[in-house]
Order: sequence, then C-alpha cells, then structure tokens
Amino acid sequence: MTAKQVIILSEKSLQTSLMEKQLTEKLDVEIEVLSATQLDNEIVPKPIDLILVDFEQLKTMIATEILPNFDLLKLDVLIYNMPQDEIHCEYVYWQSLKGILLSNAPIDHLCKSVSYVLKGGLWLPRKCLESLVQLRRNPNLERCQLYTNLTTRERQILDHVASGKSNKQIANTLFLSESTVKSHVYKIFKKLDVHKRRDAMHITKAMHNNHARFE
Repeated sequence: MTAKQVIILSEKSLQTSLMEKQLTEKLDVEIEVLSATQLDNEIVPKPIDLILVDFEQLKTMIATEILPNFDLLKLDVLIYNMPQDEIHCEYVYWQSLKGILLSNAPIDHLCKSVSYVLKGGLWLPRKCLESLVQLRRNPNLERCQLYTNLTTRERQILDHVASGKSNKQIANTLFLSESTVKSHVYKIFKKLDVHKRRDAMHITKAMHNNHARFE
C-alpha cells in the first residue's frame, strides 16, 4: 500500500521535527515540511493527501496574503493548535477543512486525527459541526465559505457595495479609479457566484450576522 503524502505547512522547527517523527513512526505516511510559498508554487512532485497547518501561522499567512487557496487547489486541511475560543472562526467554512486539533488536545490525538482524516473522516469539535449544520440550513450562510476566499481589498469594496454605494462613490472613497473598482466588483461577484449587487449585500449581511452570533 502506498504511503499517504502529508505536508506540514510551516518553516522547519523543533515542533515540526517532533510531529514528523511521531507521525512517521505510527502511521504509514511520508511527511514533508514546506513553506506557504513553496506550496503555492506547486513544486511538490507527488499528490498531497493532507495539509497540516498551525493556527497561529495560518493567521500570519492570511495577514500577509501568502496563504494558498486550499479550496482552489483541492487540498484537504487539518488545522492544529487552535485555541478553544477560536472554533467559530471563518476557517470552519472552508470546504477543504477536514480537521481541527485544539491546542489543549492530548498528544496522541495528533496521530488519531491525521489517521481519521486520511481515511475520509472529519475530525471536528462538536460546536464546529453545529456551525456547519446551521450553514447548510441557511442558503445565505452557505455563501459565507465563498466570502472567505475574498482578499482584504475585495472585502473592503464589498462592504461599500453592501452599503449601497455606486462604483464611482467607492472609487472616490478609496482613492481608486472607477475602472479599478469595476474590476474588483467583477472578481468579487465571480468568487461569490452572484450576478447582482443585491445578492452580494445579502451574503455580506449573513456573514456579519453569523460572526456576531458567536461573539
């Protein structure tokens, strides 16, 4: 049986070395530690079965806009070291998310969670599963996952669209050309799979309401 290919998305460190040792000793996996830039450049020679990413590094990658689009790349993800009070964060809505390992989880849960996800299961805290049930029940909330694929600038422009501003008004507010705003709006609509400004407004409202519900 061919060993599963698992990537730890991080810079090499003592922690990643210990994780690699533990996983390779107990599971039939091959581990490789790669940076976000390396993964984004698609230099990995073999198919990837699972990506492990540290929660704090995940936030840093998002802030610096170097995080790969896992949904677009069709890569399964398990986030580890997630604090208990962060389990309602936007990452829960990624289609690629298959597991969350909380920061207070027992040491042996690393191998258990990776093994379970590699077999096709979901390793998610109960409250995350409850959020996903709510997501499926509300069509607008289902779009929240698409919202998380927007860049910081796109979200900023979408907020202005949701407030009822025209492209010209948004351009004046953000000191951009109107053509630049039109280009952003086109990309936003494409990412959200909508065709009208009104639909984009509904998604923005649903996203903000969903976050407020768990604050």
